[in-house]
Amino acid sequence: MMKQSYLINRRQALRGSGVALALPLLDIMSPAVQAKSGDKPPIRLGVLYKGNGVHPPSWDISGTSETEFEFSPLVKPLEPIKEDVLFLSNLDHMQGGWSHHSCAVAFLGATGANGRSLDRQQPETIDQLIARKVGNETALASLELTCDGIFLPEPVTSYISYDQHGRAVPRESDPQIVFDRMFRGLSIEGGKYRNLSILDAVREDANDLKRKGSTADLRKIEAYLDAVRQIERQIDELNDKSADEKYIPTTEPELLRPVVSDSFPTRVKALLDMMVLAFWTDTTRVSSFLMANSSSRIVFDFLGINEEHHYLSHFVRNAGTKYITHFNMITQWHVEQFKYLAQRLASIEEAGQRLLDNTMLLFGSSMKHGDYHSGRDLPVILAGGKNAGIKTGRWLKYPDSQPYGNLLAGLAGRMGVNATGHGSITGSLEGLDRTMNYNFGITDTGRWVAQANGNKLEFSGLVRPTTDLERTNVYFIRLSDGTDVKLDASFGNLNGKRIDHYVGRVAKITGPFRKDGAQYVVTNIDTIEQAK
Repeated sequence: MMKQSYLINRRQALRGSGVALALPLLDIMSPAVQAKSGDKPPIRLGVLYKGNGVHPPSWDISGTSETEFEFSPLVKPLEPIKEDVLFLSNLDHMQGGWSHHSCAVAFLGATGANGRSLDRQQPETIDQLIARKVGNETALASLELTCDGIFLPEPVTSYISYDQHGRAVPRESDPQIVFDRMFRGLSIEGGKYRNLSILDAVREDANDLKRKGSTADLRKIEAYLDAVRQIERQIDELNDKSADEKYIPTTEPELLRPVVSDSFPTRVKALLDMMVLAFWTDTTRVSSFLMANSSSRIVFDFLGINEEHHYLSHFVRNAGTKYITHFNMITQWHVEQFKYLAQRLASIEEAGQRLLDNTMLLFGSSMKHGDYHSGRDLPVILAGGKNAGIKTGRWLKYPDSQPYGNLLAGLAGRMGVNATGHGSITGSLEGLDRTMNYNFGITDTGRWVAQANGNKLEFSGLVRPTTDLERTNVYFIRLSDGTDVKLDASFGNLNGKRIDHYVGRVAKITGPFRKDGAQYVVTNIDTIEQAK
């Protein structure tokens, strides 16, 4: 018998549009899915997304090999779980970078957004492609969570999951509603009909709203009704399955309904716990958590920060040590939540191993530089997934840029879904399952030189960012003789020439210059290209 621990007031009600339904007795709150023990545990996919990019110099790790590397300040919280994480470098998403509205769709869409409005059909995202293939095995095909609101000027920035019809999949921010959605009435005889009566009530209210709403409202209501019908079909399929077809947890899940809290960190933790519980009980095998949308205005006052997240991400135009420090504090806090999720999954035994071993976790942003909005060398980390063939405890730095979409294809393939040809995907990303022994160094060919031609300087070298947090628009280009050309141009010029695309690479640059003592100082980029 599974432990029952639900201290819910009898007056507690589930509320919807025109619906207030009292919760029944807690005999219905047993695990949503019953199954035969001894089966091989399924593979799950959990996604944590943070918008607004990162401060690259504080994010990038350094080292000499896949296993010999140093943790940067922003990923330092993951050092205690090094053996369970896989850092990835040189994954580019050129179709999805360079704009806030495109980044959200790009993270799981393997391509950019189709406009800024939710009325436009967007590409189906990988999580929903997977959910369509494996979602009939569980109570919920997928579970979408968030702790951020909707940015009304560009609503598309607030969703990372889109269904096969190109519609945004609704997110849920209330942990109690998530709990009730997962476990209310799906596990005992008759639960099906209780749920259907709720859906019928919601549908009746929606039909009433359709008679009063605008054209835009009608589209939204129709999309909602489609979601209702999908839930009904899922409930029917679950009730029609025999016990032999279902998976049962090998340890007893702790089904504790979360408390209501106004504390932002407490709510985030509760939502992460709901993702863990959903995987543990096999209520779903696909879940995403939008922790900050792609133009997030959250104020992290509990960290002592008073500026909006998006404002802080523009740390070149809003230059200063204070703003970068605050921006980094937010990013590090997001990394700490990823660590919590991985550790929580690792603490749960499943079939003699850990739930984390059967769960692939993806964390990151589809924007690298928070102010230049670059889509190159995305900040991406994997955790877990041992039984899916993910080899962790490494830093995998590809010598040549790889399509970010190929990572999504690699994750989908490990859940039995072929995503080749979806969006910008060209194949499955190599190296997730084995050591690649790449050469992490960049070879100085001896041709990294500078040549003055009138008032122009032509030079090639290794592009590096400044470490001066007060002058974030400065870059240095290392020459073969060990000296640096200083690049001190305007934000508009650097952003227009996509300087962040070349950081850590060898570039050929021309532009006007002046001399500061013996050092060349280039004040504008006329041309820039990757050196051969």
